[in-house]
Order: sequence, then C-alpha cells, then structure tokens
Amino acid sequence: MIPNILTTVRLVIIPFFAYFMLNSENFLVPLLLFVLSGVTDIVDGWIARQFNMITDVGSVYDPLVDKLMQITAVVCLSLNGTIPGWVICVVAVKELSMIAVGVVLYIKKIVVHSNWYGKAATVFFYAVMFVFIIFPAIDEAIKTVLLAALVVVMFAAAIGYLVKISGAEGKSLYNKKA
Repeated sequence: MIPNILTTVRLVIIPFFAYFMLNSENFLVPLLLFVLSGVTDIVDGWIARQFNMITDVGSVYDPLVDKLMQITAVVCLSLNGTIPGWVICVVAVKELSMIAVGVVLYIKKIVVHSNWYGKAATVFFYAVMFVFIIFPAIDEAIKTVLLAALVVVMFAAAIGYLVKISGAEGKSLYNKKA
C-alpha cells in the first residue's frame, strides 16, 4: 500500500534528520528532511482516506513513526542546546503513553482512527520545531511561550484522544475488528 510505503520513507528519514541536525552547521538539510517528513505524513494520510487504503497496520504504523520523529526532533534540539532537556521528558512521556495506549487497544482489537485533536497537535508541533530549527538562538521569552503552548496543545490532544476512546462523547467511537 502506498501510504505504508510513504510511512516507511518517513521512518528512513529519521536517522538522516538526526545526523544532520547534530552534525551540520547549516540548518537547511535537517530542515528539508523535517519538512519532507511532515509532507509525507500529510500525503500518506490523504491517500489512505481518499482511496480507501486505511489499514489496521497503517493505523498503528503511521502514528508510531510520527511519535518517533517527534521524539527524535526534541532530542536533537535539546542536544544541540536549542531547547531545554525537560522538553524531552514531557514529549517522551506523552508520546510513549500514547504508544502504550495504542498497543493496548490493538491487543484488544479496538481501532480508534485519528481525530482532529491529534492532527492539530501534530501540525502545531511541526510548526514549533520548524521555528526552532531555523532560529536555534531564538529569544528566551519567545522560546518559553512556544514551548508552553506546545505542551498545552499536546496534552489537550491527548485528553481529546482519551475522551474519544472512553466513549465519553456520548456515542460509540470504537471500530472493533472481526
């Protein structure tokens, strides 16, 4: 399936992004790899929905690769001194928790497809990281505001996801596999 191939391309991009992020004086190559990762994420999702290529494997694989890219981005930006180390902890705890929930749902044969909370949070994450890649020496006040907003958006998305899977929105949102 084309969407899963694009997700694999994103997975392959991650180590190259990390290498250039940590070993390049120029932000252009890691920025292009980061943007390519974001674009392929959008395109694979669009293709999957548009051409009815959504699969259970893709529903797990795609968000897993997204989370790996997000964790890699914050680790690299922290290691190069652009963002503080606590951001790694916050992002890792949130993303690893989401992976754990996803694994439990998968084992229980429950598929919960993505929602706008997660999509909005991912777009915001990419936008904030884009700014930090281009402007590693950004003003501390701006950095603090962006990071605080990122944490709020990420956890709002996680809460939205948990509400969705709990069925608290008043309707069944589960799509059980046969």
